[in-house]
Amino acid sequence: MLGPVLPAFICPAPPFSVGATLMRIPIAVVRGGYSGESVISMQSAANMMAAVDHARFDPWFVTITPQGWSCSTPEEVPIPFDRGGFACVQDGHVIPFRMALIAIHGTPGENGLLQGYLDMLGIPYQTGGVLNMALTFSKHSTTAILREMGFRVAPSVLLTSPQDPMAGLALAQVGLPCFVKPDASGSSLGISKVKHASELKAALEVAFKECDAVMVEGAVQGRELTCGVIAPGAPPQALPVCEIVHSHEFFDYEAKYHATDTREIVPASIPDAVAALCQERSVAIFKALRCRGMARVDHIWTGDELVTIEVNTTPGFTAASILPKMLAAAGIAPSTLVNALLTDALQPAR
Repeated sequence: MLGPVLPAFICPAPPFSVGATLMRIPIAVVRGGYSGESVISMQSAANMMAAVDHARFDPWFVTITPQGWSCSTPEEVPIPFDRGGFACVQDGHVIPFRMALIAIHGTPGENGLLQGYLDMLGIPYQTGGVLNMALTFSKHSTTAILREMGFRVAPSVLLTSPQDPMAGLALAQVGLPCFVKPDASGSSLGISKVKHASELKAALEVAFKECDAVMVEGAVQGRELTCGVIAPGAPPQALPVCEIVHSHEFFDYEAKYHATDTREIVPASIPDAVAALCQERSVAIFKALRCRGMARVDHIWTGDELVTIEVNTTPGFTAASILPKMLAAAGIAPSTLVNALLTDALQPAR
């Protein structure tokens, strides 16, 4: 099972030196971002920082905001930052970061922009590459390619403006009820459930405030299941399945972060065959989309079939997030996974 296998991936990382002095390996825990999910990112980054083995690694926060990039110690003491070389400056020494642990949900950490920057500098990171991140950040592109690959997904239509001529045809193609979703946003921001055609216009207005492209997707009725997949230097492995139970129309921002009656049941109380199918499907999708590090794949179990809804390639790592609960159910400490991801990213063969 995953628990006893994962620690075997934690082998000594290559040493780092300044002059003749061996040092801990400098890494950047990158947080913030340009979206409404930046608050969640700060919490995820704090948990990742706490999980880093400080005896082996020398971690720093790199914070990205619309106002600029900055660097600080784990204790939040600001230090100079060299954005051109992705390095910090300490006691007159420029210390290049050897690896980036990306904890940004949304742009630029979840859509390939940050990965492209790091690729150009030759700095490894734990997420998927540019293509994987850019593709999975678009809900419509993700489901379109999964449909092409033969995975079961809901019908959907992509709109590029509220006046898009396809808007009038969307409901005929996907049916009612349906969901109106910003094509590129997370934490259910800007999503509406539309039960009547008269509600479509208002839902589109809400969604287009979040993104310049909007997906209208047919609603799938059933039990909401999600499965984490991790791959720190080994074949991807599924975590225990989680069932999400709530009283809202869907698992919106309020249900995720504020509702007191939302339950995230890990492991899910579902038949073993359904759990196995969910895990197998999640791993297959992880591989098919060339994900890396860790991801979470969301599905609906209709009672007859499993329909994939979304792929999250930088899942939350906060105390309230689902993936850490899956790790706990699998008997895996967050520090075990985080340090395995760091070690894997630093391997020369990457």
